[in-house]
Amino acid sequence: RREGDLADGRLGGGKPSTGASSASADASPVPTPEESETTASLTAYDPPTRFESHGGFDAPGLGTVALDGTKAYYVSPGELVAWDLAGDEEIGTLTAETSSWRHLPEHDGTYKTVPYPPGLGTVDGKRYAVTAFPTSTKGSGSAADGVGVEVVAMDADSGREAWRTKWDLPRSEDGYLVTYVAGVVGRTAIVVSHGEYRYPVTYGIDLVTHKETWSDTSFKAQLVQGTRVLGQRRGDEDVLTLAAVDGASGRGLWTGMEVPDESGAGQGWTVKAFAPNRAWVAAPFGRAVIDSATGKDVNYEGFGERLHEIEKCVDDQLKTTFCAARTVKGAEISAYDRSGKRLWRVGGPSDDSGRKQMILRSAFHGAVYATFNEGTGAAIVLDGATGADKATDPGYAPLLANTYVGLTYGGGRQVDVYRATR
Repeated sequence: RREGDLADGRLGGGKPSTGASSASADASPVPTPEESETTASLTAYDPPTRFESHGGFDAPGLGTVALDGTKAYYVSPGELVAWDLAGDEEIGTLTAETSSWRHLPEHDGTYKTVPYPPGLGTVDGKRYAVTAFPTSTKGSGSAADGVGVEVVAMDADSGREAWRTKWDLPRSEDGYLVTYVAGVVGRTAIVVSHGEYRYPVTYGIDLVTHKETWSDTSFKAQLVQGTRVLGQRRGDEDVLTLAAVDGASGRGLWTGMEVPDESGAGQGWTVKAFAPNRAWVAAPFGRAVIDSATGKDVNYEGFGERLHEIEKCVDDQLKTTFCAARTVKGAEISAYDRSGKRLWRVGGPSDDSGRKQMILRSAFHGAVYATFNEGTGAAIVLDGATGADKATDPGYAPLLANTYVGLTYGGGRQVDVYRATR
């Protein structure tokens, strides 16, 4: 599961925090009909500050889910599923033709996680959800079993199959094969495959022609930002270099920091979105924020501080990024604007306000969703601009949110859906 997926999604009602709340913090008015948008049983609030239970669906974790308005798309082993959040019902499911459980990532007989959600893209007015599955072909006679990649595209509106294509991979002694779509650039889906001993290969697949437009056998795509694809490139002597390519053509754009590839399978870097044109990268020796256009470090206050480890960062998709850190004085939440300026922080060694410690869950459009670090699971919403209490009775603190819903991971395979009510 991805970071945060293990947290209990069934949170108790929010309790008031002590200190630092503004007089207007809880005065989040219910929008008038002109200020909100209703779709079936869901109403849009921007941002939502209170949630009520609405339903749920089975998925390996929130890391496999893409929210898109009142729909969710997710990947399970061998399946791509479209879910209507308003009606709390399945729209459609596409199944991999030849996926083998043996070639999905396993650990002690249990699944890790499908590493990425489906990619979403629109071409000529048609919206697609696209993912990639590992395939297995049983050999006959003296012919060995074969493995490959199958890319499946769904019509995002109807949930029906738009197209599928597949290709074989060279033989290897891999114990498993991982395939995923890192994202979509224009009309190109960025597909990746790798295995236990097989270095990642990245492919550009055209959403209209279903054909491969480019491939790179030494590049592992991990993050799509605009037209750029960020990831890591295998170099000489087991060294991995942070790199970026153009998503439409595969043309190299820049190379950056290096880290040893101790596994031999391209496991050195973690590259995640931090903000528009900014990426958060983590390696065994530390963490940094880079400019995704150049690969150069961007100075963000608090990154690299002694005994101050950034564990998670979430962009609110508006103008602020929020980071959670583990410090010698407990949990800390920090806020950064697009220039890299730290706007505020709560908790940690610099906070003498007496406020309760809080655990960052997610953020959306200026609302920061958190829980109290006291074992109760009580939820709270902070004002993204100031860090003050915004709503002390949100009901739940989602791990993923938009204007209509908040999602949490309830354990097992259950994703819980909560509709916004304020």
